[in-house]
Amino acid sequence: MLHLLKLEWLKVKNYRAFWIFLALYLIGLFSINYIAFQLQGEIKKSNVPLSIFPYDFPKVYQTIAWVSSWLLYFPGMLMILVITNEYNYKTHRQNIIDGLTRQQFVLAKILFGLTIAMITSLSCFIIAVFFGSSYSGNFSLDGIQYIGFGFIQACSYLFFAMILSLLMRRSGLAMAVFFLYGLVFEQLIGGLIDSKIINNGITRYYFPLQASDTLVPMTFGKDIFYKDAPSQTVLIFTCLTYITVIIFLSFRKYQTDDL
Repeated sequence: MLHLLKLEWLKVKNYRAFWIFLALYLIGLFSINYIAFQLQGEIKKSNVPLSIFPYDFPKVYQTIAWVSSWLLYFPGMLMILVITNEYNYKTHRQNIIDGLTRQQFVLAKILFGLTIAMITSLSCFIIAVFFGSSYSGNFSLDGIQYIGFGFIQACSYLFFAMILSLLMRRSGLAMAVFFLYGLVFEQLIGGLIDSKIINNGITRYYFPLQASDTLVPMTFGKDIFYKDAPSQTVLIFTCLTYITVIIFLSFRKYQTDDL
């Protein structure tokens, strides 16, 4: 596995887009939270009992993870570019010629995705500790489960981007579908099924990306926007099921592909 990770690192270490998208995620995560932190600090000074973006422990972990959820399209786009470049430059064929099996090729992309997900989660933890300690003057691990939920969410986005890349092979098309599905179509389809077909109001929570999004709501969002959402256990199981299915389909697709 380390050999496969090293191979992926050699491919991306001089790839400018890799560093640009990674930087956009990290800078965006810190900058948005810094602005929200300053805003919440001013609200606190004015003695207004309003906590839009709570940065005290334990809620800070949820706040940071929720902000991160809006930025996961950057790692997703990075995943798409890394995989589609293999097709554009025919390096996927060269890897097979050089002795890499098809299963190892897909496994390398899975390990790459897991590594990016770990980077996002570690970044969320560090930023949460920084802002949480600055705001409240202490430290706590209570609420840290939201960093774990953020890791599951990042995997959901990254592996969804991976299967799109393997299916479409073109970065522009895969990115368009990735954005439109995540921001528009999933909501529309889920809302249509809930209101016109099944009419139970909860079907939308079982879609691939929405299930992970519901795991990391705004601190006041669960009672307002997700009051009828399934339990965290059900959502985690749903996310892991989708991730497992996507990984299986990715192996199957590349195994039967005409290179």
